[in-house]
Amino acid sequence: MGFQLTFNVWKFSSFRNLFLAGLLTSLARWFEFLTFAILAWEITGNTSMVGYIMTSRFFFLAITGFYFSAKGSQYSGQKIMILFTGICSVSCFLILFSYYFNFKLELLGLFLISSISGALWSVDFSFRRRMLADTLPDYLISSGVSIDVLSTHATRLIGPFLGGVFLVSLKPELIFLFLGILYLFSTLLILLEKDKNILSKNSVPSMLLFSEVITEVSKKTNLIAVILLTPLFNIFGLPFLSLVGILIIEKFSTNSFYSGIIVSLEGLGALIGGILISAFPPRNKLFLFCLMLLSLFILISLLSITSNLLIFILLLFFAGLATSSYSALQSSIIYLNASPHIRSSTFSLLTIAIGTGSIGTLNISLMSNYFSTKNLTLIMGFEGIVSFFLIASYLKLKHNLIQKF
Repeated sequence: MGFQLTFNVWKFSSFRNLFLAGLLTSLARWFEFLTFAILAWEITGNTSMVGYIMTSRFFFLAITGFYFSAKGSQYSGQKIMILFTGICSVSCFLILFSYYFNFKLELLGLFLISSISGALWSVDFSFRRRMLADTLPDYLISSGVSIDVLSTHATRLIGPFLGGVFLVSLKPELIFLFLGILYLFSTLLILLEKDKNILSKNSVPSMLLFSEVITEVSKKTNLIAVILLTPLFNIFGLPFLSLVGILIIEKFSTNSFYSGIIVSLEGLGALIGGILISAFPPRNKLFLFCLMLLSLFILISLLSITSNLLIFILLLFFAGLATSSYSALQSSIIYLNASPHIRSSTFSLLTIAIGTGSIGTLNISLMSNYFSTKNLTLIMGFEGIVSFFLIASYLKLKHNLIQKF
């Protein structure tokens, strides 16, 4: 047990290919988080534009999740992943060429790629991660899913660091070349793996399929808790990750390169947290999931008020650890508690919850006209804490009512 579980999952070649494909798209995503935020800020001089670009990402994530929550069982995960990663790659190369023809499409390119990448984020949850778990025996599923989530957090360490290097040392157009290559190689890896899930050939109305997913989630405490609490992270927690680079620049007067290094330390905490969760999966996954989410909001609040760089780095490190633990447990709870034939659809429902992050980023865009980044961060942390206790109280009441009946 322990770290032996971590080693065992690598014996499966399909797992390795699907893991690496996700690693590449995740690296692209976190590279985009920092570079797109700072590029938009430099182009417009307006923090609200950062929020609007993030809003487009989450909006398309939610729309895609809504569609596949009803139709997920009718599509091959391999074909869907090839389609979306391929479109991302082509889009990046098109924006790259626009630089050389002087079309002035930089800001439009940021919106376009953010939107398509948001849709890819949704299907990555719904299909690639489910395909990856399907390649493993039951006793390795929790560890395998946790390791896959770990790739997300490893790239949160690497992505911002590379972003800082690109912004300081290289031409902006090379950002799109790098992204195009990452998405292209991910597409080629997905080509190697067929979806083992048996596709539904019944032409059942979409709303009936969607209703089946909603009914199952509402009857299972673990599932409904994850679906209801996930929006809190994406409304109040995830937007913080897009602002943290700007927060560091404002607080400590650093340049883009050093800001990228400091942001990457949050990824280091996430990496360590992911390793621990994959090696020692907890029995009570839901309790730790809730604890990590609450801890994150408390840490965000503390990050907003500290003026000491060392304390800021330590808090950011632990925020990364909390985020990775939360994310790994989120995917494991969904996969292990959803019925096999609607796992992709249930993951898609989860991405609708993740897509509510568009509310948080839009909120940032509007509030940035009135508050500094530091005050925005404090408000988000406080709102997250209050909302967590409201949802937790509702879940406790619902659980007690179910037990009575």
